[in-house]
Amino acid sequence: MISVKALYYDGKSSVQTPVELVFYESGKVLIRSDASQWDSTVDRLSIAARLGNTRRNIFLSDGSKIETDDNEAIDRVCRYFNKNRPQSLLHSLEKNRTYVLAALLLTAATIWAGIEFGVPLAAKTVANSLPAHVEHKIGKEALIKLDDWLFSESTIGKGTQAELNRQLQQLTAHTLREHLYRLLFRNSTKMGANALAIPGGDIILTDDLLDLAENNEQILAVLAHEIGHIEHKHGLRSLLQNSLTALFMAGLLGDIASVTSLSVALPTVLVETRYSRQFELEADRYAVELLDKQNIPIEHFTRILTLLEQSHGLNPEFDYLSSHPATDKRIGTIYDRRK
Repeated sequence: MISVKALYYDGKSSVQTPVELVFYESGKVLIRSDASQWDSTVDRLSIAARLGNTRRNIFLSDGSKIETDDNEAIDRVCRYFNKNRPQSLLHSLEKNRTYVLAALLLTAATIWAGIEFGVPLAAKTVANSLPAHVEHKIGKEALIKLDDWLFSESTIGKGTQAELNRQLQQLTAHTLREHLYRLLFRNSTKMGANALAIPGGDIILTDDLLDLAENNEQILAVLAHEIGHIEHKHGLRSLLQNSLTALFMAGLLGDIASVTSLSVALPTVLVETRYSRQFELEADRYAVELLDKQNIPIEHFTRILTLLEQSHGLNPEFDYLSSHPATDKRIGTIYDRRK
């Protein structure tokens, strides 16, 4: 026989009644207070798992509840009647510092592996599965927000714009995606010499970048790099990776309220987060192959990279090269691919 002091709640009010639970070897349970008593059985009780030394809940079949601080006595009841065995094992592990430390390390490793490998893989899979019209819609909404936030009307002449758009169409004539590429010209005092690839096929060139470039071939080299981002869906994948990381952490921490929509998050991802170094090198490789097909000397690409690096201190807030690998490393990698 095991006796336990507890508090009884009838499930209809907040009134608590001191009671005593008496557990018999037969499985019978006697619940008695100063005013009354009644019988039940262990099988009809739902005993909550132990959580440290917090108060234990025991739920009765009629919706009423009993609370007790005597966890040790309830543990003896559970062991005797073979109840809550998995929870009892978990509590035993929680008391062992070695197991707790191992669990913390395993959790940290799981989080790291999920963000480092699982999230990028999932983002790539989702991005490649999205229909083109969805990508175009996301890009269109992002462009509207970017125009409100960063850009003003370009001062580049219509003839120059038309000629560069014509050359862009030649450059993208044999790409694999179903995008209709479009070159957009914008002025931006914040971004300076810069280019931006929008999911769906739009590429933004700033006036400062056209002023910086020494010839159209250098502009085409930048465009080839940005086309690489679009062809590999880097913008969409970056967005999804950020969103999936937020969802992953929200799932771990139990807070889903901070997750925002894709179209709202995309402008910030494109401009502030930009691309990972892996994406940049992948876009560089794509650009080299595309320029080779167009018989454009690769020196135009390396030259514009050098010019951009030299100008980077002029616009530190939105530097084209700030998240890229070092320029000398990129140039070295570009020439390595030509060998």
